[in-house]
Order: sequence, then structure tokens, then C-alpha cells
Amino acid sequence: MAVPVRHGDRSPAMKESLTVIKQEHRNLYRVVNVLDQMLRHQKAGAPADFAFMEAVLSYIENFTDQYHHPKEDQYLFKALLRRQPEASAIIEELEEEHRNCPASLAQLKVLLAAYKTDPTHRDAFQEATAAYLKFQTKHLQKEEGVVIPMAQRALTDEDWAEIDAAFANNDDPIFGPKGREETRSMYSRIVNEAPAPFGFGD
Repeated sequence: MAVPVRHGDRSPAMKESLTVIKQEHRNLYRVVNVLDQMLRHQKAGAPADFAFMEAVLSYIENFTDQYHHPKEDQYLFKALLRRQPEASAIIEELEEEHRNCPASLAQLKVLLAAYKTDPTHRDAFQEATAAYLKFQTKHLQKEEGVVIPMAQRALTDEDWAEIDAAFANNDDPIFGPKGREETRSMYSRIVNEAPAPFGFGD
């Protein structure tokens, strides 16, 4: 009797979907890490690049709340729950973290606005940024270390085809070409404007 090949072992469609998800994870981690490292290395009294920091928060707001998390919730997590109900605990935990992300980011924006008005608020903004980076790091580790391997084992070709179709839906205002281009453009601008050694700016 032939042994069936699991979708996690070989599937171009699955590989494409997971490549996109992991690239989005790397992009998110990098911009938060750049901001955190900049604040850690900024000398006391040095002029702050508020335009850059605002651009980073704008990117995160668009990327996490309108682009990346809805994709995971609506397609990857939903498919995994259909095939593996015992994954409900970790998925509920991740979805709850997704729901809490807008409030965390809103607090960062409030602290940045305060810092922009009064330099004495710099430490509070730095501490909040470090905490946000720590949270996102743990969140991404759970997705890539627990959920994605579960999905590779449990999902079928049909499941991955549905996920890929969602990614490739040209009519989707978030996941379609326009949304991807706007996200890529903002991410590229952040990396190029970040001062050395964190990016390619002056």
C-alpha cells in the first residue's frame, strides 16, 4: 500500500503561502527591532527623528491590524481549526493577542506624541517599545514554532488551495496587489530612511 505524501512534506501551494507569512513576520520584527535599537543607542539630548518613528508606527498599524492578522485569522487559523480542533487553545490565544494589538499600538502612539512634545517622555516611549518588541517576538515564535508546524501536518491540498486563493484574490482591498504594494513601499521607505547602522539612511 502506497504511503500518502503529507501536504507538509511537499506542496508548492503550501510553500508559497508559508513563505509569504514568514516574510511578513520578518518584516514586522525588523521594523520594531530597528525602532527599539535606535532608541537604545540614541544619546541623551540627541535630536530625535520623529518623522521616522511615526512612519514605523504607521507601518505597524497598517501591517498588523489591516493586512497580516486578518489573513491569519480568516484563512490559516480557520482552516487549522477545521482539521485539528485540539488546536483551539493556541489559536484562541493568538487571536486574543491579535485583538489586543491595536490597543498596544495606540498606547505607543500616545507615548510618542508625548515624547515629541516633551523630551522627558523619551524613557517611557522606549520602555513601551521594548515591551512591544518582546510581545511580538513571543507571538511570532508561537505562530512559527507551534501553529505553522501543526498546519503543515494537518491541512490538506484543498485547505492550502483556499488559503492561496485568498492571498491571490485581486479584488481583495487588503490582500490584493494594491495593499501589497502600499505595504512594500512603506516598508522600503522605513528601511532606507533608518540611519546607519540600523538602515541605509544618513
